[in-house]
Amino acid sequence: MGCDVDDLGRSDEGFTLIEVLAAVVIFIAVSAATVGILLMSLRTIDENNERVLAANVARSQVEYLRTLGAANITPGLTYDQPPGTPPGYVVETSAQWVGVGQDVSSCEAASPGQAYLRVRVAATSPELGAPAVVDTIITPDVAGDYEGTAAIAISVIDHQGQPVSGVTVDSLDPYNPENSFTYVTGDDGCLYIPGLTAGGDIDIEVSRDGYVSSTPTGTQGTSSLDVGSLAKPTFSLAPAAGIEWTSALAGFPLASGTPVTWRVNETGAVAEEGSLGTAVTGQWPTLSGFSAWAGSCPDADPEEYAAARSSYDFSAGETVVAALEVRPVRISGLPEGVEVTAQHVGGCATPDLVIGASDDEGVVQAGLPNGDWRFTAEAEGLTETVALDNPLAPPAEGEEDAVTLVEFTLAEQLAPSPSPSPSGSDSSLPSGSPSP
Repeated sequence: MGCDVDDLGRSDEGFTLIEVLAAVVIFIAVSAATVGILLMSLRTIDENNERVLAANVARSQVEYLRTLGAANITPGLTYDQPPGTPPGYVVETSAQWVGVGQDVSSCEAASPGQAYLRVRVAATSPELGAPAVVDTIITPDVAGDYEGTAAIAISVIDHQGQPVSGVTVDSLDPYNPENSFTYVTGDDGCLYIPGLTAGGDIDIEVSRDGYVSSTPTGTQGTSSLDVGSLAKPTFSLAPAAGIEWTSALAGFPLASGTPVTWRVNETGAVAEEGSLGTAVTGQWPTLSGFSAWAGSCPDADPEEYAAARSSYDFSAGETVVAALEVRPVRISGLPEGVEVTAQHVGGCATPDLVIGASDDEGVVQAGLPNGDWRFTAEAEGLTETVALDNPLAPPAEGEEDAVTLVEFTLAEQLAPSPSPSPSGSDSSLPSGSPSP
């Protein structure tokens, strides 16, 4: 049977360009998926190796503590890098004296015991998302003799009543130096120290970087050490909050240095002062938040106009941006680039505010506190002051805040408009010539 010449020609044509491109795309997609799976597998293997190594480090630390003995283990929280620990690894050890059957923190127990040390060792490295943890108990070789001694359980809580770990506790007993110590609270925010020499007072100070107390003296205290008694002082520390001030109207900014008044909502009676451009730091993050308004004079307070003050919430460990309610003011009639100064009018002393420089249209827009104001601008030796007809005040309930317009004449004075020609005159005629 004969073979068709056309069929033979078509069988030698090979792959088309589209078929080759499609094959290349499929190959790249499969290769990318394969490489992705391979990299993920390698990361998993590395992480598992890191975790096994961290677990070995934690177990080694536990064995070291056992050889050290309960009497020589530092209570509370300690950070260490024992000999032989791989570079980058950090070992955190938490040790707390507890009694038989005691399943709560020593600061919560009515009579904390000293039967053994409950120890928790956590080893971690930068590559590990969570530490490898080993828990154990270490019993002292000889039961401690605490007859005739005192004990203290120092508790540290935050603004929500939760325990705070990592707090450095310094104690000073000038008459019994053996009672002086520096330890760090563990995960339960507690530090229990038995076997102290009784008969006197011990001064205590707590601290942690970035944390503040609810009162100026809240980081310090004194406890009596009586025979057979348990002192239980409690301190409050929380991540410090901060405040930055800004205008609630984006197109009407507050001038740098504008006074700000604010009050903690819990107390309400004590007014604090700040200013725009200067952040308020080191604040206790009270759950009730705070109220604030622009200005420091009595006529700046919204309550003077039967209006509500704006309220804000603190955020522990963060800086809150408080957008203050302002009165919008638009100033016009100025040459370009002229600075305008706002001056408060009245018996209350407040700094003059440079509220901005005029744009290419001779306009300045600014936000100002409530109250009576006047504005001054100077250009090419000319000075002009314009006072408001009415003080700035919050709008009536249900109404929008209208922009207050302030008109200067400096631009007109420096570049007066050309005077119009007299009506009916013909400048082309010689002076004194009769009209046609």
